[in-house]
Amino acid sequence: MLTGPDTPLLYLDYGADAQRCGFEDIDISERGMRFTSRWQFSIGTQLSVLLTHEHPRLGACRVPIEGIVVWCEPKADKGHESTLLFLELPDELKPSLREFSHQLATT
Repeated sequence: MLTGPDTPLLYLDYGADAQRCGFEDIDISERGMRFTSRWQFSIGTQLSVLLTHEHPRLGACRVPIEGIVVWCEPKADKGHESTLLFLELPDELKPSLREFSHQLATT
């Protein structure tokens, strides 16, 4: 899965399937992320997430994260809302994740 704040996109299986989504459909913190997509995941599924964004000073940044699906429910006419709990987020990734989340929130 990959997402970028300029145009939020979700990719499944290394780009085999993609979905454009609205900014209101993604929420990210240091603990995990909530997103709405057409895909349904089983509770306990482990997902690899790659967040990409353009950092104001550093340029293109990539933040790879592993997470476990802890919630996935149908959302009226919008597919499924899923919550992913991040696994052991390294300290060096936290600033990039905060920047990504901030850019997503201010767009």
